Amino acid sequence: MAKTIGVDIGGTKTAIGLFKDGVLEQKQEIKTDAKLGGEHVLSRIIEVILPYVDDDLKGIGVGAAGQINRAGEVMSSTDTFTNWKGVNVKQIISRATSSRVEVVNDGQAMGLGELHFGAGKNVRDFICIALGTGVGGAIIADGGLIRGYLGAAGEFGHMRIYTDGRTCPCGNKGCLEAHVSGVALESRYKEMFGTNDKGLFIFQKARNRDENTLEIVNQYLDDLIEGLTSLIHIFNPEKVVIGGGVATSLIPYMTCINNTIHKKVNDVNAEVLVELSTLGGNAMLLGAASLVM
Repeated sequence: MAKTIGVDIGGTKTAIGLFKDGVLEQKQEIKTDAKLGGEHVLSRIIEVILPYVDDDLKGIGVGAAGQINRAGEVMSSTDTFTNWKGVNVKQIISRATSSRVEVVNDGQAMGLGELHFGAGKNVRDFICIALGTGVGGAIIADGGLIRGYLGAAGEFGHMRIYTDGRTCPCGNKGCLEAHVSGVALESRYKEMFGTNDKGLFIFQKARNRDENTLEIVNQYLDDLIEGLTSLIHIFNPEKVVIGGGVATSLIPYMTCINNTIHKKVNDVNAEVLVELSTLGGNAMLLGAASLVM
């Protein structure tokens, strides 16, 4: 029986899955504790993985936050993580487990998950955007993942949609992440109401026609549509797949999002479809595991 392990290292939580013959058999989630540093993050992951390492294990696939090069090293990251830049995720996990390890960015892992298991099956050209603590992305062209020169292609969150917008964790202003991540939505809400509430609650208030909250959500949707429109013009995809923690809150708005985008894009992109991930929270985990299947 072929056994593989998938790891999804996010800014808030880390998911670890055991796969047998390509089927997810077990899943465990732990706090990432990103502020405690890269070595701490990986040591806790290794503790969970080690009991499953045996002769039947084909390998460990990792989707990690940050920009990951082809050697499995974190080239850069936002201030969500402490001492994450320069950490060689592949090398550290491989040495600790004596196993084959492959590492990509977490957004790219989502793209692979959708390609092999989700909304991207039988679709040769699509893009993914992950809306969570940050904003990640992936480009699938001609049926394969585009990684770019050093491996960091698909950083849609750092595409600027305003010349002088909100400050992004990367240090720039006006990035898509600074306007459409879950953290960005919650920050806008706190600025208006002075309270800390989760994105799910904020969307619920908007659907209940709370006027001020509705204004925040409408601005969020406008910014998301602007970003997606630009990405569609750049990549000419058949589909755009939206995943991440914010995605389920967008269900009531998907018809509006598609209709508005269809009015904005040029004719060659008239048939593009924007849809939500069918894999939910497992997209990145599945994609990570697919690296070693």
